[in-house]
Amino acid sequence: MQSKLLKIGCVLLVILLCVGAFSGCELSFSQDTGSEPVAVTLKTDLHDASFEFTYGELRKILDAESLANLFENYENKTDDVTITLTYNDIRARFGSGSDKTVFDAVLALLTDDERAQLDANRTEVLAYYTDIANAVKAQQPETIRSESFWVDDKSIQFTAADGTVQNSDATISKAARLYKDMLMNGLSSVLPNNETLEAGSDLNALLYLQGTDAITALTDADLDAIYSSVNQTTENDSDGNPVVTELTRTVEIHVKPEESAVLHAVDVRDKQAVLDSLNRPENSFTVSDYTMTFTDLTITAIFDAATDELLSISYDKTMHVTATVTGEGTLAPLGTQTIDFDCGSNMFYQFGWPDRATA
Repeated sequence: MQSKLLKIGCVLLVILLCVGAFSGCELSFSQDTGSEPVAVTLKTDLHDASFEFTYGELRKILDAESLANLFENYENKTDDVTITLTYNDIRARFGSGSDKTVFDAVLALLTDDERAQLDANRTEVLAYYTDIANAVKAQQPETIRSESFWVDDKSIQFTAADGTVQNSDATISKAARLYKDMLMNGLSSVLPNNETLEAGSDLNALLYLQGTDAITALTDADLDAIYSSVNQTTENDSDGNPVVTELTRTVEIHVKPEESAVLHAVDVRDKQAVLDSLNRPENSFTVSDYTMTFTDLTITAIFDAATDELLSISYDKTMHVTATVTGEGTLAPLGTQTIDFDCGSNMFYQFGWPDRATA
């Protein structure tokens, strides 16, 4: 009986396979390979510039590892092989850190006409950034805020009441270290660290420009430069064809280091609140006053270019500070001094939208 049933089962299986073959249907006993990648398209075309470079010109200024990463999909790297890079590609690969030598060298390969393309859509990019960013407070997405602060050790310089610059003796060196520690400890106590507001929360007090409905009041006159670049992520479909599955736009804004321009983009802390955070009984200094001048402000905004949703904004500021300080405790012999130093901060906002998960 079992043998007869086995034969019937085999016959049915053969018939099923034959029907599948003649009907053009695919019968698979393997696991489901998953859905096809979903294509996305650019929502707003800002005519972003991209540039073509040859292997021959890049190998003269890049190290072997950088070349291998750029041309990893090319088997034969002859000098006439070309690669297309956006401004953000160049910035991301070669513009990080304090040494911008390679970044400058790559940009130097651009012709005058190509350099002009970087600035050709300036008005469009500023309008795009302004419109989308200034809608965020009303849209009230989930928002994460964090801030960091740093001091350039080598820039700290004391000046005595008689105008004598003091930057070498042991007491001043010790004082400089203690002053930096005081700054870092004092300010870190008031800096936000992954502060999160749920979707639907009032963002006016959290985001620049605080207390207003806007994130930015920047005008063209406030800018040294503004650049936009779109980068795409692709996946292959079942036929091996590349499908664009993600489009990310990076807008990089260089604000003029003038107070009137900078304050159209960021807020500064109340001076008395800063002094209160620094002047604590356990500290080796009392800070009676300070002045601050901005030396740089770069804003980097990341958008989903398929939906025009703002994903994040990063504000990188550098400042020069002059403060009046009085030594306390073991540093009392210093008396009242003027101290100069360079410092910087980063304010970072990340936004979570209903159709996306925040990192």
